[in-house]
Order: sequence, then C-alpha cells, then structure tokens
Amino acid sequence: MNNNKGMATLATVSGVLLMVGLFAVSVANSGFGEIKKTQNLMIDAEQRARAKAGLDCAIATISQYEPTAVQLNDGSFLSTITDKCAGKTSSQFALVGTDSPWSLTSSSGFANYGAMIASGGGTASAFKTAGSLVIEGGNSWIPAKGEHVGKEGQTEIYECMAIIAGGDVTIDTGKSTAKFESQLLATNLEKCKEGYSTTVAANKKVTNNFEADILYQQPNLTLFKDKFQTEKSDWASVKAKFDGSISTKTTETDGDSTVIVDNAGKCGTLINEKRKEVIDDKKLPNGELVTLWVDGDCDLTGVVSDSSNPVSIVVKDGVIAYNGSLANFNGSIFQFNYERENFLDSWLDIEIVTDEDGNPVLGSDDKPETKVSCTNGPMKLMCDLFNEPENLGMNPDNWKYLPFLFFGSFETRGSYIVDVENGTSKVFGAFKPGYDASVDEDPNFPTPPRVLKGSIHDF
Repeated sequence: MNNNKGMATLATVSGVLLMVGLFAVSVANSGFGEIKKTQNLMIDAEQRARAKAGLDCAIATISQYEPTAVQLNDGSFLSTITDKCAGKTSSQFALVGTDSPWSLTSSSGFANYGAMIASGGGTASAFKTAGSLVIEGGNSWIPAKGEHVGKEGQTEIYECMAIIAGGDVTIDTGKSTAKFESQLLATNLEKCKEGYSTTVAANKKVTNNFEADILYQQPNLTLFKDKFQTEKSDWASVKAKFDGSISTKTTETDGDSTVIVDNAGKCGTLINEKRKEVIDDKKLPNGELVTLWVDGDCDLTGVVSDSSNPVSIVVKDGVIAYNGSLANFNGSIFQFNYERENFLDSWLDIEIVTDEDGNPVLGSDDKPETKVSCTNGPMKLMCDLFNEPENLGMNPDNWKYLPFLFFGSFETRGSYIVDVENGTSKVFGAFKPGYDASVDEDPNFPTPPRVLKGSIHDF
C-alpha cells in the first residue's frame, strides 16, 4: 500500500517537474523568439534608415550638382552619388533609364527607397504664357507628360500639363462644331491621369474652370530664366549660343538717305532660308535641332515643315502672327519682350485727323480725333481680322498688348512660350500644338532634371 502511495507521489512529482520543465523550455524559447524578433525589427529599422538616408543624400547631391540628362543616361552621375553618399549611409545605389524619367533607388540589405527623376521637373507644357490666353475654335492638344503615376495594363499614366498662364485662360468653342481636348496619343500606350485632361464641349465658353492640366493666374513666372537658366537682362549671352540670327527690321542706305526696311512679312521665308544655311554650313545630321534668333516682328506665314531638322525659334521684342494652314510643323517658339511694352504700332496705323489747314480735329472730349487703319507694314496679312469686330476689330486697346496671334489651321510638334507679362495671346481656328521633348529641349540649355514631387516611396 505504502509502495503504491510512493509510486503515485513520484508520478505526481514527476508530472509536476515535467510541466515545470516544459514551461521553462517554453518560456526560454519564447524569450529567445522575442529577442530574435526584436533583433529583426532593429535590423529592419536600421536598413530602412540607411536606405532612406541614402536616398535623401542622393536627392541633395542632385540638387547641388544639377546633372544633365546626358550624365543620367550614361550613368556617370551614379558615380557622383556613390562617392558622396555610399560611405556616409552604408547604402547602395541604382540609376535606371535611358531617357526621362529615370528611376533612382537606394538600398541597404532588404530595404529599398526610390524616387523618379524627370527633365523639367514636371513644369513643361504645350503652351506657357506670363500673361493671358484666349482660344477660339476646336482644338486637339498634346500636353506635356509630367509625373508618371502608374500603369493600366500596358498603358502608362501621367499627370499631364497643357497650359500654364500667369493670367486668365479662356477657351471658346462657340463657332466650331469641334470640341477642345487635351490628351496624349493612345497609340503610344500613354494617357493622362483622371482629372488631368481638359475637354470643352462644342458651343461652349469656359474661363478659369478646367482640370489640373490647365493652370491659370500662376504668380511669379520666370519663363526666360526657366528656359535658358539665365536672367532676361543677359539675353545677349543666350543669343550668342544660337545657330543663326535674323533681324526683320534692317537699315539700308539709298544715296545720302537712310531707309528702314521692315521684313516682318517675310519672316517665315527668312527662317526657311536661314535654317537651310545652318544645316548646310554645319552639315547637321538628321534629327539635330536648329536654333534661330529673330529680332523684331515675325509673320510666320510661309514657314515650312521640316521633320528632318526641327527648329527652335526665339523672337525678341516683336509680335508673332500666322494666318493660313500648315500641318506637321516641327518646331518650338519662345517669345519675350525686353525693351517693348506696347505692340500697337506692329498692328495698326493710327493717324491724327486734321482739317484743311493741317490742324488736329478735336473730339467731344477735346482730344485729337484719330483714324485707325490696318498697317501697310509688318502684319498686313492679318488685316481680315480688323474687319470682324467680333474678333478684334479696330479698337486699339485690343491690339496694344497682343504679342501672339494665330488665325487658321496650324498643327505642330513643339511648344509655345510667350514671356510677355501684360500680354493676351489669341488663337482663332484649329491650333493644335503638341509638346515634344525632341523639339522642346535644347541641348545648349538643358533643363536640370529634378526629383518628381510625390514620387518618393519604399518597397
């Protein structure tokens, strides 16, 4: 009996000891597990911190040294990032891409942080103006691709930008059965993000109420500096880098007298001739951009399309006009004023009315009466618009601050920039601009690539 009690007691004690042992092992394993888990969390946090610090260092290096697209494409700037940041952050770097946008990655262990880099920093657009813009008619615009935001199947999605204006933007399709639309070509497997593709229906007028691809009343635009990385006051140094220059107002001597000849009406033809001269003299290969500088007013009527060598045109202190039809023009236009504020004498002849004795005839306000007529000079091909009061008419105020006027049908691959703060650019008809990096990005004035806002992520 005592034997049985002893065995029972031993069994009970053994069971308790076993349970205590198992509990101890469980507690020990649990403790080791927690320690291991904590260690993994610390390692993960350390790797993430290093990867993030590496990316922050790389972004700061890009901001400080402003690499060109060429340096990003050939990978040479990756060495700069590695030299500046790898030792400080214990991170490894990768820069992938042969054209904008590029993918920048910083990694440490299993942690990775990345960002997108793009030329122009997402600020490019099909039309940019420091002033206002009025568009009348049906138009199909190809906007600039901004930030890459995702993918749907094989289609890449971007935040698009069609218009940036310092003043107001008005789109009026009232006289056209066609609509205004801003969208990328679906055939290129690209499209604009929802909310970045403005459409204005036929027979409708809209002012300052668009999707995010049209920005208006933007303050402090510095278009000349953005384009050429130089202050506008130093325009001469920019001009010196151009392939050729044209002056549409020249001085000629006729005997003892000096005559000023205005060739603004022949500007399109002069551009054609100068472009051919540059191509022949420099033996430019197909695809290389020709840069031309124009001083004075420029009627582009007569300019021809040339897909083999697109042209980048800058017009200083002159108005730009076009009247007619031209398809598939490959070129961009940048226009700025430096010494001119009022463009009235480019468009109109205003004469003071006099009596038989040559004295000014005063009006009811005791001011001299004036006679307004279409100029016989630079912009005479635009005279039809003077006879249509619903367009511009003879009111001088409509022409005083008019730097840019297109009338007719003009389809182009290339952007337009009008750096005239108080100006209002006007378009009548089928104007179809399309941003094209191969035309709009001048290798003489490369826009420093920037990290796209909102593109930083971890994975």
